[in-house]
Parts: sequence; C-alpha cells; structure tokens
Amino acid sequence: MPAEEGAKLIIDDILKEAKKKAAEVIQTAEREAATMRDAARLGAKEEEEHKLKEARVRGKQVYEEVMAEGRMKAKKEMLQKKEGLIGDVFKEAEEKLRAQVASKRYKEDIARIALSACRKLGSGDVVVRANRRDLKLLESFKEQMARELSGGEKTVNISFGEPIQAIGGVRVGTPDGKVEIDDTFEGRMRREFEVIRVKVAKVLFEGFG
Repeated sequence: MPAEEGAKLIIDDILKEAKKKAAEVIQTAEREAATMRDAARLGAKEEEEHKLKEARVRGKQVYEEVMAEGRMKAKKEMLQKKEGLIGDVFKEAEEKLRAQVASKRYKEDIARIALSACRKLGSGDVVVRANRRDLKLLESFKEQMARELSGGEKTVNISFGEPIQAIGGVRVGTPDGKVEIDDTFEGRMRREFEVIRVKVAKVLFEGFG
C-alpha cells in the first residue's frame, strides 16, 4: 500500500474517532443539561410549594389575628353597652331620689336619717351638714333630735354647719372635723356602688354572654 493511502486511512480513523468522541461529549452534555433543567424545574416547583405553604400559614395567622381583634372589639363594645345600661339605671335611681326629696314624706325621712347618723357618730357634740333645703328642715327638728339623742347623764349638743352639695341626706361630724359620717344619698351610693352594680348587672345580663 502506498504511503499516501496509508496516511489517508490513519487520518480517516482519527477523524472518525474524533467525531465519535465529539458525539459522545455532545450527548453527555445534553443529558447533563436536561438533568439540570429538570432539577431547576423541580427546585422551582419546590420553592413555589414552599412559598404557597408559607402564604397559607401567614394567611391563617392573619385570619386568626383579624378574628381575635374582631372578638376583642365586639367584647369591648358589649362591655361599653352594658356599662351604659348600668349607668342608665343609676341615673334613673338618682332621678327617683330627687323625686323623693321633693315629696312631703321626706321631711320625716331627713330627721330619721340625721338621728341615725348622730347615733352612729356617738359624740356629745355633733355638727350636722346638709344642703340648704334640708338644713332648714332639720333646724325645726333640732330640739326634738337633741332630746332623743340625750338620756340619763348624757347630753348631746347639735349645731349646723355650712351647706353642702347633695341630693339629700346628711353628713355629721365632731366639731374638730376628725370624725365624720357621710349619710348623704351620694355617700351611700358610693359605698354601695360595686355591690349595687353587680346586682344590677346580674338582673340585666344574667344568661347573656
């Protein structure tokens, strides 16, 4: 075989081998590329599912927060309405007290209230304070009250202090002001406010949430 033909065959073999290897490299690269694309798609899908899961969790949190806020707001509004109704009851009670002090019977009531307060004080010298109208009524009972409070060797002296702001009732105290008993209607309501409030609330709202 001539040398030229032998060389040509060797070159052809080399080219064939090179083409074969090139084809193998290309196929391997294509497989790797496909694998990478699949991995990318899988990663994107996983990321999408992860984000969707996070969004659902956050959505649930937001829903629960909104519901909690709504329940709190509704409870607050309900409490406000309840307090308003209780306040209305106290206002009505105050109006009834004002009607009572305007009645004829109150003249006897104020004397009885003053006597009871003086007995509670237990002092030989008593200063009685009330609103202007009640002071005038009590002045007419002064001697009678002194007689009922005195007895045996005990003598009770009654004097009247400056007028006070009150719907009705009295405040009685010692002349030095160290001891005082508040038997005004407002004073009684303040002392009994919580007890009365609970009773009113029970009557108005028992059985309701």
